[in-house]
Amino acid sequence: MGPAARSCAGAGGTTMSRAGEAIRRHHGKIRAILSQHVTALREGRAEADPQALAAFLQEDLLPHAVGEEKALYPAVDPLIKAYGKATATMSVDHEFIEGSIRRIVQAVQEWAQAEEAEKATRFATLRDLALQLEAVLTLHLEKEERVYLPLFEEHLPEEEQERVLHAMHEAHGHESEQALDVRALPPRERHPLIMRTFDALKPGQSFILVNDHDPKPLYYQFQFERAGEFTWEYLEEGPEVWRVRIGRA
Repeated sequence: MGPAARSCAGAGGTTMSRAGEAIRRHHGKIRAILSQHVTALREGRAEADPQALAAFLQEDLLPHAVGEEKALYPAVDPLIKAYGKATATMSVDHEFIEGSIRRIVQAVQEWAQAEEAEKATRFATLRDLALQLEAVLTLHLEKEERVYLPLFEEHLPEEEQERVLHAMHEAHGHESEQALDVRALPPRERHPLIMRTFDALKPGQSFILVNDHDPKPLYYQFQFERAGEFTWEYLEEGPEVWRVRIGRA
């Protein structure tokens, strides 16, 4: 099959495909959501929600970057070699974005745990980190849409574009698995939060529990209260950190 059927004209006269448009739509979605969070933080609005921001970054933005690294960039790379430049600079962007996400998530945790007198300072730090990420992400997405997607749509067959889009979706689903780090929480708050997180899962979904000791008592609680409903898989077993994938059967 030849190049994909085009739906409309893009930048520089390049026409756009269904897969390319799907990627652009997701770019628009994550731009809009991040902008809403950043505006609320910057202006100190009542609806500013640092926890929701951290969840969006970990569950949507980071998996989007992973999906591109695993599927879109390998497809575009030979096209860049033939028609343009290498993808290395874009991967550097993703490294920076991933680092920013880690810093923001850490800042959210520090803000949530801070004494009331320190809340404003922690919030200002979080706001500045979010603004920095917004600027980098805006530029990163602009480069993808002006350089990569036109090549992707113009020179890849339609079935290959669809394969790349499907692979990106698969990577998104895998990498969006939530990590629940309870190490900073008081012991009495850990099990209730873990059980609430589990109860919110749909069948087949899971999350990664991060703990500072072997959560064997939690396993027994699951056996007693959720017998036959859960899966339990150790990913890391100490001596300082334990990671367990807990899923709904």
